[in-house]
Amino acid sequence: MTKIDRVYAALMEGNSYNFFEAAILLHDHVLRTTVATLQQKHRISISRQYEIVRGYQGNPTSVCRYWITTEERQRIINRRQTAVKEAAIPTDQDKESGLQPNVINPTDEQAKSQTSSELGK
Repeated sequence: MTKIDRVYAALMEGNSYNFFEAAILLHDHVLRTTVATLQQKHRISISRQYEIVRGYQGNPTSVCRYWITTEERQRIINRRQTAVKEAAIPTDQDKESGLQPNVINPTDEQAKSQTSSELGK
C-alpha cells in the first residue's frame, strides 16, 4: 500500500490528521503535499482548519488539520459505485467490436462443432 493509499484510506474512515499525527500514524512527513495530490489527481475535496499544537520544546506551532466530510465521503462512495456499474455495462463501442462479456455466440459454438466434426472425418 502506498503512502497516498494509506492517507486516503485513513481519511475515508472518518479520521482527521495534522502534520505531526500523520508523521507518526501514517508515516507521511509531507501531509500537505499528499492532500494536494489527492485533491488534484483524484478530485477529492479535503477540508482543513488551522490549529495550534505543542511543537519543538513545547512551543506552540500552527498546523493544519485535514479531514474528508461525511458528505464528501458519501459522494466518493457513490461515484465509485457508479463507475463500477458503468464498467459492467458494455458500451456501443464494445458491442461494435464484438466485446460482449458473458455472452456465448451460438455461431461460435456451431463453428467449433463443425470444425471438430470435420477434423474427425
